[in-house]
Amino acid sequence: MRRTGLPALWFSNGVVSTAGTAGFVAIPWFVLEATGSAARVGVVTAAELVGLLLAAALSGPVIDRIGPARIAPACDVAAALCLSAIPVAHASTGLTLWSLTLLTGAFGALREPGQTARRVALPRVVDATGSTVERGAGGMDAAFRAGQLAGAPLAGSALALFDSSGVLWFSAAALLLAALAVLYALWGLPAVDGGERAGLRHEFAAGFGYLRRDRLITWVVVLLDASFMAVFLPTYAARVLHSPVALGVLSGTLGGAALVGNLLFTWLGTRVRRRRALFVLAFALGPVPPHVAMALGAGFPALFGVIAVGGLAAGVINPILATASYERIPVELRGRVLSLTTLVAQMGTPLGVLLGGFAAEGAGLRGTLVCTSLSYAAVLLLPLLGSSWKELDRPEPNEHEVGVTAERRAGAAR
Repeated sequence: MRRTGLPALWFSNGVVSTAGTAGFVAIPWFVLEATGSAARVGVVTAAELVGLLLAAALSGPVIDRIGPARIAPACDVAAALCLSAIPVAHASTGLTLWSLTLLTGAFGALREPGQTARRVALPRVVDATGSTVERGAGGMDAAFRAGQLAGAPLAGSALALFDSSGVLWFSAAALLLAALAVLYALWGLPAVDGGERAGLRHEFAAGFGYLRRDRLITWVVVLLDASFMAVFLPTYAARVLHSPVALGVLSGTLGGAALVGNLLFTWLGTRVRRRRALFVLAFALGPVPPHVAMALGAGFPALFGVIAVGGLAAGVINPILATASYERIPVELRGRVLSLTTLVAQMGTPLGVLLGGFAAEGAGLRGTLVCTSLSYAAVLLLPLLGSSWKELDRPEPNEHEVGVTAERRAGAAR
């Protein structure tokens, strides 16, 4: 495989993330332009999220059966067709609510298997190109985060210059570019023999069974949900700082610093063997201090500094957990297990935001921030006291593994 296979995989992941985020902005705007109905915006947006969740729940065995090299580009092309069909149908035959809902739901359902397939293929691309899992995982997370950061402002700027149909066409073209990039990245990747295939029910059971048996991966799944910052930061900016500008600056700082943290792990992660210690440090400096600072009523300058450091540390957390997942999950189960982790994370996001909002309204913002800070501090005890977390550390390579790695890197360089 070409040495450029790994950067191509990163690039395709970033482009898909950009296109998905831009589409998530453009589709509601398109509905508002076409109908002026906020209720229809809610229906269409919900359809995309439902499609995403259904795909996360059901696509794992399909990815394991067919293989990521086929699933990823096929899903990108199909998602591009769904997006481009929206303005085409609107301009020609007209677009009913049910057809728009169907197309949007299909778009959401196709995005998730394509992204999961990239993650499934990553360890094998890393192996074939002579890189390391830490570098591959860090680069994938950085590319995805960069796409999320770029997608919304790009979509907003395009909406100001063009109309929503133009943004949908742009997103569809980006997905086609991502399909070409992932085809290049996975070209020549040998197929994995998963052995005899049982029925889908047994394949689902195998994925769940692995999660039950591997306690470290179970904790990884539990920790891969969204923080409450999506609720607390806007509320704090409105009630304490009294500034929407502060909200924009702090949100941008958090996202940008986390991206820098991703990039640092991509660059330096291979040098870290005691990943458990790095995880504890990153968690202690990442989610905890911003919540404590807001609970103490910090002003904008202090909160800006705390969030900058916290975002930098938080950007290291996901790549560490992803690296452990790639190293531990058997290749024949990766599609199912990684799909389940995505499902839990995606379900935890709205649930966490909902609970955070109700808690801040009912118990008060400061009291909720104190409780959240204590809960995050309690999470720090897990890797310190739990025996399964010792397996988060990078395993010491034996002589055979060192020789094989050197041989693969030499082959990749040729």
